[in-house]
Amino acid sequence: MWCLIQILLFIIFFVTTVNCQGGGGGGAGGGLLGLGGFLFIIIFFPVYFCYQCCAGKPRRSNTKFVNRKTTNNVEKQIIDIKLFQSGIWQSQYYQYSNWHGPHQLELTFDTLQSKVTGSGEDKVGMYSIEGIYSTQSRRMGLTKIYQLGTGNPLENLGHNVTIQVEWNKYTNQFEGKWYVRTKKFKGGGSFKMNFNKENPQPSLSSVYEKV
Repeated sequence: MWCLIQILLFIIFFVTTVNCQGGGGGGAGGGLLGLGGFLFIIIFFPVYFCYQCCAGKPRRSNTKFVNRKTTNNVEKQIIDIKLFQSGIWQSQYYQYSNWHGPHQLELTFDTLQSKVTGSGEDKVGMYSIEGIYSTQSRRMGLTKIYQLGTGNPLENLGHNVTIQVEWNKYTNQFEGKWYVRTKKFKGGGSFKMNFNKENPQPSLSSVYEKV
């Protein structure tokens, strides 16, 4: 919405400026150039401003994305609970015309509050995960928070990455998009993740060794 307001204000300002300009003796000179310049500006600048406003930002917040669809099918909801298992997951993201990963991360699902937390590491650096999920919509909205001073110092700015994924029953994995806005980069790409294995339980022998 703010992006559209900025575009409208710019067009109004430009049209007002053009109409108020004097010149008198210019005659027909520059008429075609003025029209061409006007058309170029009203097309180019709105696109540029829209990109600056919207690049790297999802259309909806994580809360709206996760809760957009609901179902009253109780049996289906019970089955979908199994999709959100605490343990080791693996993820991949698409950037610069290549898939990166898979990278392992650990996720814990709070069934009472429908929240998810976790941590992991990729070539950018170490990060923590905070987010929400829904067994009704089979969606997750996550925020990846990179820990400054870890990984690649050129890419790790201590920034946040928004991740929105939905379960794909045909590929048996969660698929969606990632979004990021920093001083160096604004954009996003495809993202996919799937459950790998449960957290290993300590064996009796290891428990006795600790005692």
